[in-house]
Amino acid sequence: MPDPTPRPTTPVPAPAIDRLGARVYEGDAVTLLPALGSETGDALITDPPYGLGFNGNAWDGVAGFRDSLPELDTTGMSPAEVFEEWCTAWAQGALQVLRPGAHLAAFGGTRTWHRMVRGVERAGFEIRDQIAWLHSTGMPKSMDISYAIDKHHGVQRPDRLVQRSDHDGILGATRAVSEHGTPVTDDAIRWAGWGTALRPAFEPILIARKPSRASTVATVLEHGTGGLNIDAGRFGQGKWPTNVALDGTQADALDTLTGTWDSSDPVSRRFPIFRFEHKPDREERPRAFGVSHATVKPVGLMRWLVTLLTPPGGLVIEPFSGSGSTIEAAIRAGFQVDAIERDPSYLPLIDSRLDRVEDEQQSG
Repeated sequence: MPDPTPRPTTPVPAPAIDRLGARVYEGDAVTLLPALGSETGDALITDPPYGLGFNGNAWDGVAGFRDSLPELDTTGMSPAEVFEEWCTAWAQGALQVLRPGAHLAAFGGTRTWHRMVRGVERAGFEIRDQIAWLHSTGMPKSMDISYAIDKHHGVQRPDRLVQRSDHDGILGATRAVSEHGTPVTDDAIRWAGWGTALRPAFEPILIARKPSRASTVATVLEHGTGGLNIDAGRFGQGKWPTNVALDGTQADALDTLTGTWDSSDPVSRRFPIFRFEHKPDREERPRAFGVSHATVKPVGLMRWLVTLLTPPGGLVIEPFSGSGSTIEAAIRAGFQVDAIERDPSYLPLIDSRLDRVEDEQQSG
């Protein structure tokens, strides 16, 4: 059972951004979440690090998680165990800042999803559901076993071509194999076409809820939390919100597979659809001073989650802001936001989103 004693807090710093109902604090979520107050948040919607070491970034690796857990001895833990402890730590802060009955929505990676769920549950949340976000933007992180065997034998493939780029794009310096080359050794020929991973095409979204000692009805009446805004989450012609959401490409593929793409009632209409480009354009992925964020979620998807889980006029908590998709979605939906971002280079991205919202409000 989690320790019910509130964790000691540090004084909350002045927000780095404070405008349009959004307050963004620079710092570590494990430290700052408890500092945001006790039972002040009405929902928490976030896209936290997945613990996969994404593109070699420290914020998604074991070293970064250990930095957030200075009081915990993690020397004997595996990276997966450290990630779970880190999820438990930020979820304990979330439990402290949220009102009884408030919901939490957090994206996860398929390989580490169970660790995040365990961490959130260990912190004291009730696991309520998961939403499968089906998309077409994932890139396979797979080893070419045949090439690795040739390399293991010390053999180079003369016809292998690798393209490299040093521009300041979404992922910074990148490399891509344009031609895998012809296997050379007998072992490599035998294992040609083998790899180590599937292409990711969905991300699970955890839906959890802070327990309340009162009934759901009493919690709704006292705190405004505990329920889901079903009507606000409806889609299509008033369909009940589902625990599966699609991007446009997946919706089209589903209709093609089921033979209903040209009918008046395609299968995809049974699910909410959030369309955005494979590499979101500036409307989805703002850039400021040459910086952009690599794991942006569609604003439409985040707005749907915010509206589904947050009571009218409520305060949304976002502990891992990134470029600010959740912040923009919440402000556009009429909510206030208390957010945290550890990397100061992303703060201008959030400002650029708020600039766009403010310009639209003034022109409207």
